[in-house]
Amino acid sequence: MIKLIVIDLDGTLLDNKKNISEENKRAIRAAIEKDVMVTIFTGRNYHSARKYLEELDLDIPITFQNGAFIMDFKSKKIIREVYLNGNIARQVIENARSEDVFYILYKDFLSEKDMVIDKRYYGPYEFYLKQNERRIIFSDDVLKHLTSAVAEVALIGKEEDVIRAVNFIRKEDASVIKSTTLKDQTFYEIFGPNCSKAIALQILEDYFKVTKDEVMFIGDGYNDIEIMKIVGFPVAMENASEDVKRYAKFITKSNEENGVAYAIERFVLKPLSSL
Repeated sequence: MIKLIVIDLDGTLLDNKKNISEENKRAIRAAIEKDVMVTIFTGRNYHSARKYLEELDLDIPITFQNGAFIMDFKSKKIIREVYLNGNIARQVIENARSEDVFYILYKDFLSEKDMVIDKRYYGPYEFYLKQNERRIIFSDDVLKHLTSAVAEVALIGKEEDVIRAVNFIRKEDASVIKSTTLKDQTFYEIFGPNCSKAIALQILEDYFKVTKDEVMFIGDGYNDIEIMKIVGFPVAMENASEDVKRYAKFITKSNEENGVAYAIERFVLKPLSSL
């Protein structure tokens, strides 16, 4: 029996215009009315996700930035914040420069202008920077904004170049998370140690009072794979890559076809079959 539904945002709950459909909202409300808990686990930061959380009106802990930051949305109580060591962030940025990989420094978890860049980016992720324009600080040198601890560093480029830039990192010192791939480029994020959506779920298990077998997770990205491996009901979106789909027990409709609502209706609201 599903007691907790965990939902990703981009490519999952949000359509391609970055909106939550009425169908998805209705399904989430209906699940909550059946005493099923619903939460969001996203790679986005607090301010980037806030308007969607206000639409959903969830009174429950929310996981941001792939588990580096967890906050109870209504009370604003911070449950977890894990920072990336500034020396590691510096080395990542210096390596990225050597490999001709684009880099973004994210200063902290709660500033509205948290992203720092010092050069222009041209490529398949231009839309990401456009969508987050209001968050960006343009600097002559990102390293001038580096402190002893930061929220994260993101790298965008050819995957082999990105991997060379981060291959010095030890697992106990930082978390390297592959997010998405577009055309010939991949988006990686580097956080402090022990950060992932899977670890966030483990941290919140006592709060939610559920076992992993009682959790449905719905997602589409590479950063969703680890949590899909451990939950009882892993669901992938139709628009997910085959690399992600192989970890799902069910493939729902796409994010353009209210895939979240479809999965909730089939397995929570009208559970005529099980995964």
